[in-house]
Amino acid sequence: MTRLTRLSCLILWSSLALTACYRSTSSQVPNRGLAPMPTFGSTANKKRPVFGNTASNLERIRQKPYNGTIRFVVLGDNRNSSPFSTGGDKVYAKVIEQINQLKPDFSVNLGDFTFDNLSPHWRDFERLTAKAQNPYLTVVGNHDVLFGRSYYESNYTPPHPETGLDDYSFDYGNTRFIALDTANFTVTDRQFTWLEKQLQTPLKKVLFSHTPPRHGVWAHKLSPSPEVSQRFLALNQKYQVDHVFLGHIHLYDQREVNGVNYIVSGGGGAPMDKDKNYGQSIYHVVLVEIKGDQLTTKMVPIQTQIKTQGPTSYTTGLDMAQLMNPALINKYPGDIIPANEQKNDR
Repeated sequence: MTRLTRLSCLILWSSLALTACYRSTSSQVPNRGLAPMPTFGSTANKKRPVFGNTASNLERIRQKPYNGTIRFVVLGDNRNSSPFSTGGDKVYAKVIEQINQLKPDFSVNLGDFTFDNLSPHWRDFERLTAKAQNPYLTVVGNHDVLFGRSYYESNYTPPHPETGLDDYSFDYGNTRFIALDTANFTVTDRQFTWLEKQLQTPLKKVLFSHTPPRHGVWAHKLSPSPEVSQRFLALNQKYQVDHVFLGHIHLYDQREVNGVNYIVSGGGGAPMDKDKNYGQSIYHVVLVEIKGDQLTTKMVPIQTQIKTQGPTSYTTGLDMAQLMNPALINKYPGDIIPANEQKNDR
């Protein structure tokens, strides 16, 4: 890719990188499932991806008898398209292979499925994800709402009638799973009201969201505000959430905050956040097992020597003057793809 092309892509991306699409409550979607396992739209939607949308995958999960153990995989930030990256698809193809080897009950992608929310890159994501052999759920990320939310909401998860954003929850076995939309780098009052209702359950509670709160080493320019972050952390503490899974930062990190366990999993194929004083800069997925009252996690590395390059959660949000600086363009070299890993990801 030429420097001019990369510059054009950067300028286009920077003008849209912080796009946030807030909305008022949309018309209610009938819930024909068992509460709180919602049926979002029609599972017969012809536009949905080959591997299904949120509604159809929730139905697949529900149809499997609960045997006392739940095994699922969490991943985030494959972000397979970029003005810089040619290796992201190849890493993500290996991610899907690893998930299939683990044979989970379902998988959850924490967001940033593409770099720019453009149709060709959605098709790349869907082509690769179609090889997944288990129900595959998605949690919307900030890159997935660039240019708006119409594609994601038409093909994956429509807005929730109570929040106006792409939130959902479902019960399986002894656990309530909650997907919270933080693609706009915040949690709204309506979302907090909905979230607290979901947390008022005797079931175990597992929360998925894209953007980590502004707390300690996670704080950076695209974090939620300190007030929103503290409210989020306090609510999780109040209701003793069993585990919170977050993406957005491109590494693996596990820590406890106010007695609640958090994992950041952003190693699905996007350029890694390197040289941080915490976490591990490694492509990975997280295998989670809930057996009775015990919840355990295991980080599973992806076996690859590919190194994708380009902007990360810590380098985005740059202004136009910075993007016009040739030194910044040269900061991102081409991806490193060893000869033995250059085969077509198809």
